[in-house]
Amino acid sequence: MKRFTDSPQEARIIVVDDDPGTVLVLANILKSLGKVYLATSPGEAITLALRVEPDLVLLDVEMPDADGFAVLKELRTHGQLADMLVLFVTSHGAPDIEERALSAGAIDFINKPVQADIVRARVRNYLTLKQQGDQLRRWSMLDGLTGIANRRAFDMALDTEWERAEKSGESLGLVLCDIDYFKLYNDLYGHPSGDACLQSVAAVLRDSASSPRAVAARYGGEEFALLLPGVEAADAAQVAQRLCAAVSALEAPHAGSHVSSHVTLSLGVATITPGPG
Repeated sequence: MKRFTDSPQEARIIVVDDDPGTVLVLANILKSLGKVYLATSPGEAITLALRVEPDLVLLDVEMPDADGFAVLKELRTHGQLADMLVLFVTSHGAPDIEERALSAGAIDFINKPVQADIVRARVRNYLTLKQQGDQLRRWSMLDGLTGIANRRAFDMALDTEWERAEKSGESLGLVLCDIDYFKLYNDLYGHPSGDACLQSVAAVLRDSASSPRAVAARYGGEEFALLLPGVEAADAAQVAQRLCAAVSALEAPHAGSHVSSHVTLSLGVATITPGPG
């Protein structure tokens, strides 16, 4: 489950310019700062950005098919790119270009011909700020007790995946889980043991979220949710069965349960293929 982990990832940078020479120069300047991807047209840039979800884009202002402002406007229509930083690259130093770039949502702009040390320093500083902001967002998206996604993170992931499914036509699976007779478990064993039980069940869900887009979340109290993008009904049911078996295999005693001598789950499974919005 990469989306809501507590570990920062290598920075992803896209360089967009219709001049292949400029693209290669910038890529060489930035190669020590992260994984650099190259695009030489607006369409290629948009496709690439949606695939890699970059931290930062260096975007040429002037290109034959569409200017950088139009490309940025298109990129901002995609929710998964909301936190992406953009640096415009331009040979124009006029104040109106600078004002337009900043008003369009760019964090800054770089003048051509580029100066390697200045470009590298600016990009390094912006990536540091981006990574610090991302870390705060990751912490705000995690459940403090179990370490998996919290309700807020789940709701955001559901919105994103629903939008994606509307466009792609793929299905969206969901498994909701509830620990059976958990209040009685707390009453019998105490809240510290109850917390340990929640952590154990959360670990099972996290291990079940094997797809990079799957999201295991603590939905509230003893309730959990597993979002399964691109999973059909039969496969979602199999995931639910494996969850039940894995929690049962923990063999955590539960003398207060009315259905078993150990901790078990009740689950609900649903899949849907959203129509065009």
